[in-house]
Amino acid sequence: MRSALAVLGIAVLSAGAWAGDVCTAHGNFAVAVHGGAQSKVRDGSQELAIMKAALTEARTDLKNGASALDTVEKLVRTFEDSGAFNTGKGAIANQAGQVETDASIMDGNGLRAGAVASMTAVKNPVVAARLVMDANRHVLVVGDRGQAYVQGLGAAMVTPDYFVNTGKAKLEPKPHGTVGAVVLDRCGHLAAATSTGGFDAKVPGRVGDSPLVGDGVYAADGVAAFSSTGHGEFFIRFNAAKDAADRIAYAKTPLKKAMKIELFDVLKKAGAEGGMIGIDAKGNVALNYNSVGMLRGYATDREEPVVAQYEGTMGTKR
Repeated sequence: MRSALAVLGIAVLSAGAWAGDVCTAHGNFAVAVHGGAQSKVRDGSQELAIMKAALTEARTDLKNGASALDTVEKLVRTFEDSGAFNTGKGAIANQAGQVETDASIMDGNGLRAGAVASMTAVKNPVVAARLVMDANRHVLVVGDRGQAYVQGLGAAMVTPDYFVNTGKAKLEPKPHGTVGAVVLDRCGHLAAATSTGGFDAKVPGRVGDSPLVGDGVYAADGVAAFSSTGHGEFFIRFNAAKDAADRIAYAKTPLKKAMKIELFDVLKKAGAEGGMIGIDAKGNVALNYNSVGMLRGYATDREEPVVAQYEGTMGTKR
């Protein structure tokens, strides 16, 4: 069972392998990641280097038949472990100086999903979200009781001193660093995952869009997979990820156009900054944002990994 092998599975995946069935039915695949929307210009070279290395490994994994679900989990876990993003080890603190993390994962094959919120001692929230999904009873668990549940499923736990920002709450906002990944594998399946520490100096107990299906994450085979970053309250109010997917499914809107409508005609108009990454069922990739910048990158079976933070390299704002 996955719960019994959770810790061992982490060690195996970090060595470059993956769990699950091998996908080799098709030649095409695609992967995209983000490291958060940026509200001001800053040096993101460290994060970009981590993202490019992770994309390089993910591209090899997918070429060799890794599943979309295992790949998004592995990518996001890598970002959580790095301490360089607002997630996992590097998650920012709330007003009380305590780290509270949220994460979600969704399998487009069957619309399975798992999520956790307000975790204070979970090492890898995305792994905990996957455990919730695989347990097949619930989608979202929260707070100390939810944390006890995922610990029972095998999630690795840590003490407060593991997190680099414990006790460092500030009233001034820090740059967002929510992370996410979307993948189309060689079986034709889509998956998405998102993980965050939320807003700097947030009210204890606040939960944003990242662990909410249809808001911060969404994946449906035959349609698309999305991960969101930005002002979560607005992504929740407008059900942003699902809304973009519905534009594709029902209005037959192309991926890039669907995301632009959501980010500019819906969210920007409402006063929200943020971004989204998406991959559709044909392997088209879109990375878009309405903020100053967004740490982002992608790779496909035809294209080597590319990463960017601002305009000019790929995926402009409009």
